[in-house]
Amino acid sequence: MFSLVLSLFACADSTKTPNKSTSSQNHKTAVSNETMVVEVEGMVCAMGCGGSIRKELKNTGAVSRVEVDFVEGNKTQTLKISFDNKLISQSSIVSKIQKLNKGQFSVNVIGSSYIDSKETKSEETSKVNVSESNFELPNLLEILSSLVIQ
Repeated sequence: MFSLVLSLFACADSTKTPNKSTSSQNHKTAVSNETMVVEVEGMVCAMGCGGSIRKELKNTGAVSRVEVDFVEGNKTQTLKISFDNKLISQSSIVSKIQKLNKGQFSVNVIGSSYIDSKETKSEETSKVNVSESNFELPNLLEILSSLVIQ
């Protein structure tokens, strides 16, 4: 048992990951001037489907926020997308969503509205900081070592 624990500690990665808030400060977020609301058909879960849509749109550099209103059992789900219409069009956003997962999603634009840029900067900064979540897996080595010590 001791040699197993010793070998696990020898292989442990002691490098620290950069602080998420530091790395997010280096990455500029889009300044949204328009919001669109869409209905998406074909979503089966909020985390997987919503996450893949959010990731694809945020990778454009033109989308600052994607809010998913997922209701289990509904045929369509509602997304609210905040974006810079100088960098990406509504039709491009719809196209990107529809191309995901081999065409799994169909999209219908419900509406859109323009955003006052003065309000957006302060609101988005606070919303981004609040909405970021940090998930960290437990360190298996620390758990094993506490078991061995006891």
